[in-house]
Amino acid sequence: MSTPQRTCRREYRQRVDGGTPFSSDRHRALRAVIDALRRHPVVTAARGQPPSTFTEVSATLAPHRWGYDTADATLRVTWQPLDQPEFAFHYSEDSFDCGWHREPNPHVDGDAHYQERVGTDEYRYEPIRFDGETAPELTWEVMERLRKRLDGR
Repeated sequence: MSTPQRTCRREYRQRVDGGTPFSSDRHRALRAVIDALRRHPVVTAARGQPPSTFTEVSATLAPHRWGYDTADATLRVTWQPLDQPEFAFHYSEDSFDCGWHREPNPHVDGDAHYQERVGTDEYRYEPIRFDGETAPELTWEVMERLRKRLDGR
């Protein structure tokens, strides 16, 4: 007699406050991203949204502190607390748009990649490797990579 095959899936029970351990883990990781961003000298503001249980972080940046000339710049961060966390750090300004991601993407081999807008609706992708493991380490790593990208423009 054969045993039925089991699928390996996380099951999250709804908590009394309406959340799940998944949403609590994501909130905790994004809270660590906010704390790291608030300590960075180029960040002027960082906040989680929605206020109750964060699903993303928005930050306002001042790249002129790096000597890069732009009026307005933002960084948007999303985080999925899986066994191998999936995340996106996406930078935007009027004339430039790029991001560092670890999530499945059909345009690159592997999950970790850098993407940069090269046209109105088109991105260029390149596979990368992250050194950091925690949300704060990855935040500082991405901010350093951003500084280098902007320095090269």
